[in-house]
Formats: sequence, structure tokens, C-alpha cells
Amino acid sequence: MSNKIVRIVRKLAALTSILSALVFLGMQFVPASTPKASATTGPHMAEVINPQVGAILDRSCQDCHSSRTTWPWYSRVAPVSWIVSKHVREGREVLDFTDWAHQPDLADEPMLICDAVSDGSMPLHDYTLIHRKAKLSKRDVDLICGWAAAASPSMSSLQISKSTNQKN
Repeated sequence: MSNKIVRIVRKLAALTSILSALVFLGMQFVPASTPKASATTGPHMAEVINPQVGAILDRSCQDCHSSRTTWPWYSRVAPVSWIVSKHVREGREVLDFTDWAHQPDLADEPMLICDAVSDGSMPLHDYTLIHRKAKLSKRDVDLICGWAAAASPSMSSLQISKSTNQKN
């Protein structure tokens, strides 16, 4: 009797494996709605703003917040491709560095960037797990917030100090 149960369990396991493989293969035919993906569109932020801060933003932010996205191999494999594409699309909707130099009213964006990096909400934790170079140091955050303060003269030094100390 136990031999029969073992054979049934093995058959179920084999069928489950085959079915899972077919579902995974089928998912590959459902494309992710990938935002425009040009790795050469527009200047780097280091060419547009303070070069030191721009280099930090290029390193840590451009994959999700510009059309200079570098699409890794796993961004072509479903269901990960769907998640990556969604993050990039949402990131660009919130903030897009692609045409930064040509946008007329960017008064609030530098402080919004400072707030996001100060509270640790950006870059996304999931992103920095894989892209370790994107992780921001305290010095990076301080440089970004200093740049933001210079770009937003209405910010008081107390507000700037408070936003940079939130990460501590």
C-alpha cells in the first residue's frame, strides 16, 4: 500500500513540476509594459547640476528616475520584469531627470529629493540589495541636502538640519 502512495505522490510531483514549468514559460509571452528604454537619452545629472551631487544621483537614482535606465538581464524574465518595469514607470512619474535642464519650474524637487533620501525611502531597499553601489552614505545624503538647500533659498537652516538628522 505504501509503494502505491509513493508512486502517486511522485506522479503528482512530476505533474506539478511540468505544470509549473509550463506556467513559467507561458508568463514569458506576457510582456512587461517597459517604459522607453534609451540608455543614451539626455545628459547625466552630473552634467546638469553640481557635478558631485549629480554623480550621486546618476549612480543611485537614474535607473528608475530617467530614460537612462540600465535594464539588467532579470528585467527580461517574468514575473520580475513586470515588477521592475512597474518600479521604473512609477519612479519616472514621480521624478524624471531626463529633461531636468529643460524643465521650467523645479523649485520644490531638490527638497523633495533631500526628504526622500534623508528618511531612507529612496533609493528603494529592494534596489540597493541588488545594486549595492546605489546605497547612499551619510555624506551622500548631506551633499544632496546641501545642494537642495542652496537650490531652495526659502529653506531655513533649522529645516535643513532637521531633514539631514532624520537619517541618524
